[in-house]
Amino acid sequence: MNENHSRDDEARLFGEVAFELGHVTTAQLYEALTVQARREARGEPHRFLGEILVGLGYLTEPKVLEILAVLHDHDQRRIRDR
Repeated sequence: MNENHSRDDEARLFGEVAFELGHVTTAQLYEALTVQARREARGEPHRFLGEILVGLGYLTEPKVLEILAVLHDHDQRRIRDR
């Protein structure tokens, strides 16, 4: 798996969890993903979706940490289930 594919998967999962927890709307998520894609298209350094959502004022840092904790727990369960 290449590095960019891994980043896309992480962003998608982060966004799904943020939405499922009710922390962002679909419109806010779409806006952040658009910002992320435009930055990368311009060759700018990758920014994580959580960073962008905080920068846009849609998430707080504690909410980002909550989402990351959910993702981490999910990853740990997937590893144990193998």
